[in-house]
Amino acid sequence: MGRFVLNTDDVDAYVAHRSRHLDAGGRAWANRHLTRFLRRDPRCAVAAPIGVDGGRRSDVARNLASARRLGIGLAWFLPSPEVDEEVAAVLDWIAALPGFDPRMADKRDRIPFEQARLHSMRWHRRLAARRDDDPDDDPAGVAPVLTTGSGRHWVRLTTRAALDYEGRRMGHCVGEGAYDSFRSHIYSLRDVRNRPHCTVEYDPSRRRVQQAKGRANEDVPPRYRGDVERLLRHLAPRRINSRLTEFVLTEDGEILRLSQAADWPAGLRLQNNLVLTNRTDVTRLPERMSIRHSLVVANSTLKTLPRDLRIGQSLTGLALSPIERLPEGLSVRTLNLEDSLVTRLAPGTRIVKELTAMHTALRELPPDLTVGQLLIVDGAALSRVPSDLEVAGWRVADLAGRRFPPCLVACGELAYTDMLFEDSGDIAVYGRLSFAGWEHPSFPANLTVVGTFDLKHTVLDTDRLRGRVAVHGDLDLRGTEVGRLPDAWTVHGRVLRD
Repeated sequence: MGRFVLNTDDVDAYVAHRSRHLDAGGRAWANRHLTRFLRRDPRCAVAAPIGVDGGRRSDVARNLASARRLGIGLAWFLPSPEVDEEVAAVLDWIAALPGFDPRMADKRDRIPFEQARLHSMRWHRRLAARRDDDPDDDPAGVAPVLTTGSGRHWVRLTTRAALDYEGRRMGHCVGEGAYDSFRSHIYSLRDVRNRPHCTVEYDPSRRRVQQAKGRANEDVPPRYRGDVERLLRHLAPRRINSRLTEFVLTEDGEILRLSQAADWPAGLRLQNNLVLTNRTDVTRLPERMSIRHSLVVANSTLKTLPRDLRIGQSLTGLALSPIERLPEGLSVRTLNLEDSLVTRLAPGTRIVKELTAMHTALRELPPDLTVGQLLIVDGAALSRVPSDLEVAGWRVADLAGRRFPPCLVACGELAYTDMLFEDSGDIAVYGRLSFAGWEHPSFPANLTVVGTFDLKHTVLDTDRLRGRVAVHGDLDLRGTEVGRLPDAWTVHGRVLRD
């Protein structure tokens, strides 16, 4: 089933930023084809924030209304690192196209993104296979930056001829026109014979290191990582792209190497993401560590997480991780345990926003667990309710009793929850469930709401309503034209009408 992207202004801003170095024809292609691709690719679509209502954002409000009218599920645009790298490669090909294939450039407006991706892959492979003995370097286009103490030195490339030399010798696209505007600074690591070994892109306007590449767009070889570290310290960036997984930035601006994580001090505070994807050399992280954004552990060999870990956004990749227990003192904004091996949450775990515990090895919830907004569990697997469990400020045991029913269970504040109801026969909601403002929402076969069921200003056709709905709190029908409720609906609280 498709998803309706709500924050389309963010898609447009992403496309405008990534295509700013293209000519007018290239930007027109990106606005048409890249935008269409990003809105449809599931790797760019995450669950829409619970309770999103548009607020002051006209794009979100407009798209919410359209999604409700069409009955399409909701999504939020957030490109993954994989998509980000894919887009960069395709746009490099689009930028270079007029120089090496003018005839195809003349008809590029008819090339969809998927086809451009195939052309881009073949083009990058050809670049990587080129002979590396010409053209000649441009001595006037190489500005010295610093020496590394290893017989090598960093230079900044300032002319197109210098970019051409770098791209030809390194087997990548830096010399094919995509970087000729010099909006980004391109740095090259040279040896005593002026041969390049590593290329770094830096965005000075955002003080962000975009990428660091070895030959043929491969990762930087280990023997040159010390040289890259020296350049990063010289640039003093505010951000380092999470794809540069060897280097991380602390909140104090210090640059650390991920391969030395076992020696990091306790209480370390990292600036952005910590990506451990496919890392086999990270066996320990320091206690009392704080990560401003997300921790990614997919395909990592890390088996345990440190005590008192603070994660500002999400802990992701657990479904592809050997981690079986989460530590004491864990605080994280969102936590999805689906398909993971996690069997235990420590007492006192704090989930700032959402906890999803469907299809997991987890069989009980710990005491003193706090969930800020939403808890989704499989009641058949996690039947017992801890007496002190709180979600969205409510004590769940006061609403649910001592056990969950054997079905999909949601606790907390739920709004615009069509995703929750997909392919679900029985659902129990403990808290407030809102479909305010929807047009013809669909409900599961058996819905129990222990709390307020908010249908204010919802367009409901009672002849189309099927299934059983039991509301133990209030049913809010203000602003609707609903007269008599269906026979299968029961309300134990008040029915609020205008």
